Amino acid sequence: MASTSYKSHGHLTRDEEPGVPTPAGAWSEKEEDIDESIYRGDWANLPELILEQVYRPLNMSQRYMASLVCQNWYYAFHLPKSWHTFVFDDHTLTRRKYNYYSGWTHMLDHLRTQLCLATVGKHIKVLIFAPETNFYNLYEFMSMISYYAETKHHELLSGLGSKVHTLRYTFPCSHATRDEDARLYGTGGKLLETLKRLMNSLPSLRHLELVDLMLDSFEAVHLLDDVCFNLCTQMERLTIINATKYYCPLLHLTTFVNLKVLVVSPQNIGDDVIATLADSNLADLHIVQNRYTPVDVVPVSRQVWKRCKFRVHLGVSSRREKSLLIQEGARVASIVYVSPQIKLQADSISRLIEQYKTTLQVLGHCCLPRYHQPKSFHDRMDSWLLLLCRQAPNLDTLMIRERISTATCLLIAHARPTLSRLYIRRNAVILRCDWSYNPEWDDEFYDWLKTTSQSYEETEKQIGILLKQARWKMMCDKEYKSIRQGFVGFGRTP
Repeated sequence: MASTSYKSHGHLTRDEEPGVPTPAGAWSEKEEDIDESIYRGDWANLPELILEQVYRPLNMSQRYMASLVCQNWYYAFHLPKSWHTFVFDDHTLTRRKYNYYSGWTHMLDHLRTQLCLATVGKHIKVLIFAPETNFYNLYEFMSMISYYAETKHHELLSGLGSKVHTLRYTFPCSHATRDEDARLYGTGGKLLETLKRLMNSLPSLRHLELVDLMLDSFEAVHLLDDVCFNLCTQMERLTIINATKYYCPLLHLTTFVNLKVLVVSPQNIGDDVIATLADSNLADLHIVQNRYTPVDVVPVSRQVWKRCKFRVHLGVSSRREKSLLIQEGARVASIVYVSPQIKLQADSISRLIEQYKTTLQVLGHCCLPRYHQPKSFHDRMDSWLLLLCRQAPNLDTLMIRERISTATCLLIAHARPTLSRLYIRRNAVILRCDWSYNPEWDDEFYDWLKTTSQSYEETEKQIGILLKQARWKMMCDKEYKSIRQGFVGFGRTP
C-alpha cells in the first residue's frame, strides 16, 4: 500500500529532504511480533475535523509522510482544509541539480509543480512566500500560478487561485548582510512584474501583505494600480511595510473603501494620506518601523490626526536600538517594541504619558533583553512604570521585561487593578521592598507591602487577588518570549 501511495503522489515530496523523524519504538517491532492485546490508541479512526487540524501546520514533506500512516490518514491528505495554507520556500517542489559554478542547488521541478497545483491548487486559501535566496525559483513558481489562474479552459487546473484570500510576500533583505547600514537592493524588474501579475490573478484576495519591497519611488507609485482597480471594494486588511527606501506617500492606500486594518511604514504615509483615511471606514492603523525603515521620517502633523477616529498602533522591530517615531495628536492605543536592544528609558515614558495617557491600552517590550540592567532602585524604571499605570486610566495590557522589585509589582497591580494582562519576567524581579514610606500610604498598607514583597509566592498570590486573576503567575523566559506570537502580528489588533 505504501508503494502505491508513493507512485501516485511522489510529486508532493522532496527526495532530498529527510522525512519526519520516527518516534522511538514506533515501528521497531516486526508486524508478527506486535501484541494485539496492548491498546495503542485509536489514531486510525480520528474524525476528519481533527485530521485537518493535524495536517495544517505540517510542511509538504511531513504531510506526505503522514499520509502513509493508514488509509484514513491517506484520505485526509486530500481534504480541502489540509491544504488551507501553502508556504513556498527555497526547497518547496524542488530537485537537486549540479551547477558548475555554485555546486549542488535546488531548482524548481516544473512537472512536480504542475501536478501539485492540479491536485491541491484549488484548495489553497492562504499563499505565503517565505524570504528566499533563490529568486529564479520564486519567479518561476509565481509565473506558473499566474498562468494557470489565468487559464480558464484547462479542466485539471480550473479554480486554481480562485479561493486565495490571503497573500503574503516578504523580500529577503536580511539575507544579503547583517549590517543595518549597508546598501540594500529591493524587489524590482521581472520579479516585481511577476508579483503584480500574481496579485492581479487572485480575484478573491482580501488580505494582502507586502514586506520590505524597498522600491524606488517611480516603481512604488504604480505598485497597486491593478489591485486598486480590481479589489477596491473587497480588500479588508492591507500590509505595506517598507514599500520604498525613502519618503514616498502612497495615495493608493486610500482607495480601498472597505479596508478595516492598514499596516504601513511611516515613510509611506503623509498628511494627505491620513486626511483621506480619516473619512474612510478604517478601524485600525498600524505604523511599523523595522530595521530598514529610514530614520529621517517626518511625522504626520497634529492637525491632521485630530480629524481621525480610527485607532493607531505603533510598533518597532529591530535588532539594534531604534527610536520610536512619535505621532503627536494621534489616538494611539498600543505601543509594542520587538527588539533585544531597545531600553525602557525615563524620557520615553515621560513623552508617552504626555502624548497618549488618555488613549493608551497596550504597552510592552517583547524579546528578552540583551543589555545591562542596573540593580540600584534609583537607576531602575520602577517609579516611572508606576507613574505610567497611575496616569493611563485605559491601560489594559502591560509587558515588563526590565529589572524591577516585588514591591513594584504589587504597587503596579494596586494602582491599576483593571489590567487584564500583566506580563512580568520572573528572572528580572528582585525580591525586596526598596520603596521608602509615602505619605499617601497608611502604616497598615506599608507593612503589607514590606511583608508581602519578601516572598515570590505571596507576591503572586496578592497580585492575583488585586487583578481578580486567581492563577496569575510571573513568567519564565520561555513563556515571556511566546508573548510575541500574540502581539506582534502588527496586522492584527491585540
